[in-house]
Amino acid sequence: MLKNELKDIEEILFEQKYSDSNRIVQIDIEKCFSQIHRAWEKVIFSDIPENSLVRYFHYHLEVITNISDNLYRLEIDEKLIVPQSKLLELIDHLRKYYSNYFNENVLAPLMYHQRLMCQLSNSISYIRQRLQESNLNASLITCLVKWFALMSEDTDIIKFNFCSLHYFEYVVNRLSSIDYDSEDAERSLVSLLVRSNFNNLTFLVYYQDYVGIAIGDLKDSHEKLRYLVEQKAEVLSVPEVKNKGYDPSWPSIKTMITDWLQEEILLTKKSAYNKNEVAVLKIPLEMSVAHLSCLIRLLYEESVFATQNLQFIFKGFAGYFQSKRQVIISPGSLSKEFYSIDQHTAARVRDLLQRMIQRINRNFFPMVFAINATVLSYLSTR
Repeated sequence: MLKNELKDIEEILFEQKYSDSNRIVQIDIEKCFSQIHRAWEKVIFSDIPENSLVRYFHYHLEVITNISDNLYRLEIDEKLIVPQSKLLELIDHLRKYYSNYFNENVLAPLMYHQRLMCQLSNSISYIRQRLQESNLNASLITCLVKWFALMSEDTDIIKFNFCSLHYFEYVVNRLSSIDYDSEDAERSLVSLLVRSNFNNLTFLVYYQDYVGIAIGDLKDSHEKLRYLVEQKAEVLSVPEVKNKGYDPSWPSIKTMITDWLQEEILLTKKSAYNKNEVAVLKIPLEMSVAHLSCLIRLLYEESVFATQNLQFIFKGFAGYFQSKRQVIISPGSLSKEFYSIDQHTAARVRDLLQRMIQRINRNFFPMVFAINATVLSYLSTR
């Protein structure tokens, strides 16, 4: 019968938290944790079904995390240093020897996060300094430095899952090997981030802008087409790490880049064969650029667009619409507002969507609208 092997440690913690007992000092910590190791070994070599083993080890990882965080929130006490260290060692042991049952999606203990940041602090400082002293693209540098700052933030509010922390460690260890003084530094860095599946949206926008500037210097459509095809072939040839990524919920950076490049290739081909460009009349909107960007983001995150290519979407809206105050909207301004939506903007767009819902109810569900109106009228008279 599977059981909670950490029950005794939980009881000790509870007693330590709510009484003046020194039991945590009196017990043999080494023996207690050795018993857990032996229990895990016994279970793994038993005839217990695989799905039960998954639940068993997932449960224990969550218990270890909860105990560790409870210890972290207690007042600093030398008596707690050893058990906290042993809990982290237990996580390391579980990850090393029972990796098939390690739940990467669980939020890691705060002490586990702090320990990892201490281990990586020298590498992070070195990489940050080399980036800021280099001649690399400013937006690429900012993208990485902001990620370092976010992951290194010393707080007990923001928590990361094991997957995010282990991916951060994986990338940082590889960034240390880049020669930031070489002429090919930016190309090497971009290649490394693509190989590492750094599917960060800011990095995707950087790459799109980088390619956009390059083809902007080319006047002939055939030259642009050749450049785009070469870029796509280069990205496709890059090997990509599996089961890792900046955001596991998003497509891989390789997929996002190649899909975008394919759309750019199709647009360039169309432009090459269509010599007579027709001026497009823009549709005026009673919306600001910020409100339009907020609406685009909502549609994008709800997968209304049949494409992951944000630059393509921004270009489309900029090409066919004009805002309340701007006749010419640039894709860059839409992109900027897309990533910096505030509560005021969100509230204005929410009001618009609520009015739309009311109109739908009034036009297509009159009975529901009438009932709601009656209820509101009744409530207002009380």
